[in-house]
Amino acid sequence: MHQPIDTLLPPVFLFEMIDHGYAIGKSLHQLGIKTVGFFPSNKNFEYFSRLPYKKFVTPKSNEEKLKLLIKAAKGFVKKPVLITNNDHHFPFIYENLHQIKQYFSYEIPDENTLNQLLEKDLFNAFAKKHNVKIPVCVDISNKDVLNEHSFEHLHFPLVIKPKYRSGEWNARYQSRKAFVTNSPEETLQVCTDILSVVNRIVVQEWIPGSDSNIYFCLTYITQQGQALETFCGQKIHQHPILLGNTSSAIQAENDYIRNETVRILKLAGMSGFCSVEFKKHEDTGEYYVIEPTVGRIDRQQYCSSVSNRDVVLSAYCHLANIPPIQKPPTKDHYIYIEESLQLKSYLDYRYYKSNERFKIYDFIKHRKVKFMHLWYKDPITSMLVVTGLIKHFLYYLIKGRTIQFHEDAMTQQLMNHQPKKEKVFQKMEKITI
Repeated sequence: MHQPIDTLLPPVFLFEMIDHGYAIGKSLHQLGIKTVGFFPSNKNFEYFSRLPYKKFVTPKSNEEKLKLLIKAAKGFVKKPVLITNNDHHFPFIYENLHQIKQYFSYEIPDENTLNQLLEKDLFNAFAKKHNVKIPVCVDISNKDVLNEHSFEHLHFPLVIKPKYRSGEWNARYQSRKAFVTNSPEETLQVCTDILSVVNRIVVQEWIPGSDSNIYFCLTYITQQGQALETFCGQKIHQHPILLGNTSSAIQAENDYIRNETVRILKLAGMSGFCSVEFKKHEDTGEYYVIEPTVGRIDRQQYCSSVSNRDVVLSAYCHLANIPPIQKPPTKDHYIYIEESLQLKSYLDYRYYKSNERFKIYDFIKHRKVKFMHLWYKDPITSMLVVTGLIKHFLYYLIKGRTIQFHEDAMTQQLMNHQPKKEKVFQKMEKITI
């Protein structure tokens, strides 16, 4: 019989240790905190990392998943801290929450409270009640009867995205996150097509502005309602462009974003990891809430973890019931880059001949770069990331576009509604790949 492992600091279970889960594991590893990584059955390239103290492939059945989590937790004397990174874990978490809390230090609001921000119809009502500025949107299910008149009360263009990106969605649309339409007829056709793949979609009015008009605030709120730490940032690029995941970002202090985020989350009764994403309207300068993320970490979390406002570290110390861990102070003059997404974002902007691609040059020139994956202490993972970057770049050179690229006239039209670029970007027009 194996004896439980006693460590100076309680371990962290990363459920799952891919994408931003890996980045958080990298950050915690540097502080001497043992991480236990759970990985999908297809064993993403992060599985080959040497950072986790232990690795497990996540079983598909909820029963086996729970058994594995409990068995792994029993291997440690101190109660592990559990961190999740994806909405699709919520049904499993809530189904087994009582047992999970027996073996892990973990905080999450009750399911109804969580859904108040995740469900668009509930969030619309919440926003109206508490004067939260949001783009007009509707939640549609495959049970609704739609026609061209269903969208007459909305202002075009419209952003259409799935409520949850299921396996069926990924199989059909791959990396695509949303569609943009500019007429009732087009909207009806896109909604009909999408609802053949997923059960629910969100149709939302477009807020004019580029990727860098998107701001976010990350925080952790205890069950007693205390915001442990807050971090404000600004996107530079995302992929897919205009409607995708963060590929590069910087820290950006913004009192309005911070105060409004904490106000919204506390009014909603949130606890655990939370964030709110805003978009600054290009014409009016007003900030609109475009997406809250609650109950889990998100892709921007590593941006905080390499700063002096480390939300994850503050949460870990709280959950582990230990005094705050003091990190060496760092200069917050850096840019965070997710390598693969940033390359594809740059190349897609280049395909559209957009000057937006040149923003990244100016930030890299004046800031220290913090990568999501690349790290000399994790050579195998870094090598696999570099291999992927080379593959994407060679594909672009041969095909003239990135892998899974979707040319879209509407994307071109939206990019045309952008502010004039600074002279520095105009001078960089001569740069070629």
